[in-house]
Amino acid sequence: MFNEDALRDSIRTLVSDVIREEVVKNGGSSAGTAPGLAGQAGQAGQSPNPIPVTAASNLPSTETVEEVPDATLITMEDTFWVPNAHDEEGYRRMKQFTSGRLGIWRAGPRPLTKAYVRAKADHAAAQGTVWSNVGEQVISSLGFIPLQSRSADKAEYLKKPPTGKRLTDESVEIVKKNAQTGKQVQIVFSDGLSSKAIEKNAKDFLPALKQGLQAFGISVADPIFFVNNGRVAVSEEIGELTDAEVVIMLTGERPGLNSQTSMGAYLAYRPTIGMEESRRTVISNIHAKGTPPVEAGAQIAELAQSMLQHKMSGVDLKLV
Repeated sequence: MFNEDALRDSIRTLVSDVIREEVVKNGGSSAGTAPGLAGQAGQAGQSPNPIPVTAASNLPSTETVEEVPDATLITMEDTFWVPNAHDEEGYRRMKQFTSGRLGIWRAGPRPLTKAYVRAKADHAAAQGTVWSNVGEQVISSLGFIPLQSRSADKAEYLKKPPTGKRLTDESVEIVKKNAQTGKQVQIVFSDGLSSKAIEKNAKDFLPALKQGLQAFGISVADPIFFVNNGRVAVSEEIGELTDAEVVIMLTGERPGLNSQTSMGAYLAYRPTIGMEESRRTVISNIHAKGTPPVEAGAQIAELAQSMLQHKMSGVDLKLV
């Protein structure tokens, strides 16, 4: 399992190897920061927390690598490495609409060293997001009641998906003890595949959702449950236990190289254990650069009102 120290060591080793390759390729004449990265850091201002890297053993003692700027300091929207572009201004305008890896150029058939380092850094960040947990302080500050899926840890959660779809016996009893039955909507959160998604979005999302539901006159169960290592299907069991008409499940989505904070909403009318996936209504990409959390809260409240009105969800609701 990755932990923070192992992840940091892996990144340092990777960056050291890449810089050593670049220095050797340039005839050992490029000491200091990695070629291209120094300019990148200069564009963004000072580089916080530079990563120390041990000098390559096969280089002269005078050729030492002292520090490496943060490769992720500049967003992909502002990253442009195409030399002598025909329309650089137009290219840069286009890039403002996507965080995709456009305009990063190449060295023959291979990526530039700085593009390679950036991809590795983003990949490491995505891995760290998957393997991390939502902080207890966040869960407490939002007033969530913590539950545990049958996944003993994150490794089992990833290797055995069914374990994340059901609650432990102890958590079932917690739900029974704290559930507010007879309410129209039950809200559930889970870390899913991105703890950062919950930490970044829940605080802004919840007030908007509650306000929207209240505006429609929809009753909401007061305790909001948080399932550690829970998958979307765990909301089915909570739905049966609470007898809620609509269950709204918010979970961290699978992170990408440029999006580690995306949250997804899964709604279902009268969910039951083992139900068909087609009965769910999904709103994905809830984050600052996707659907903003506040906007998503209002949209999901409207969806819940439609489900209660038509007594259905998923594909059936789309056909109405």
